Amino acid sequence: MHISFALIAFAAHLAALVRVLTYRRNGAPHRLPVSWFAWALAAVMGGASIELVLHVEQVGFFEAATAVLLAVFVYGVRGNVARLLWSE
Repeated sequence: MHISFALIAFAAHLAALVRVLTYRRNGAPHRLPVSWFAWALAAVMGGASIELVLHVEQVGFFEAATAVLLAVFVYGVRGNVARLLWSE
């Protein structure tokens, strides 16, 4: 059961990471604090993916659910980290 949670969490982290990395601004203004936050978010999701590969047996339901929720939020704003931080 832990391996299925690990696979779900790994796929969610990887999907959210790819979505943040492939975001296109399309004329949106560049904000330095937001870009640093996006970089930190990508680094944490990448590190979490690597950690999941190395420590499969330590993944529980709540870690997998957190990863899925993060991926849903990132896909909900289409990778725009600024919209994660501020509402319009």
